Amino acid sequence: MSLDPKELASLWQASSAALTMLARARCRWPDDCVQEAFIKLSQQTVVPRDPVAWLSRVVRNEAISQWRSESRRQRREVVAATDRTQWFASQDANAVHPLDAMQLAQAIESLDVEDREIVIAHVWTGLSFRQIADAFDLSLAMVHRRYHASVEHLRTQLEKSSSGAHLRGCHVSE
Repeated sequence: MSLDPKELASLWQASSAALTMLARARCRWPDDCVQEAFIKLSQQTVVPRDPVAWLSRVVRNEAISQWRSESRRQRREVVAATDRTQWFASQDANAVHPLDAMQLAQAIESLDVEDREIVIAHVWTGLSFRQIADAFDLSLAMVHRRYHASVEHLRTQLEKSSSGAHLRGCHVSE
């Protein structure tokens, strides 16, 4: 026997705020954790003996999972950024400063989600503009335009964060 919608709504009203606070202690998107926990509760064929305790455990587990996932993603981005510092290839023999991987990761994070996906797909995944256009259901011209605008945005962000000393005279490899 599962919870009926009224019982579920009542439980939401009574405990969602506290559950959100519980998740917020560990992750960036606590509302997602709470929502996922309530979805899982609604799918239970047998109602847990103590639904609030059960929800607390599920919310905590979701928050831990989300935190781990976010940590893994950040590590992958730092490694990828570090491994691909040649992305900005210096044409200036006097350029001394290497590209800072953390600054690049932060600059990439500042892009719009769709633009970030295009840059990552092209630079790190190695997809051509045509492949990206097909995969993301965009026109080739749109992908090309958004990629170049994103690169210029990244260049501006990186110049701001490091006074531009190591980006002057650099070009973006395509």
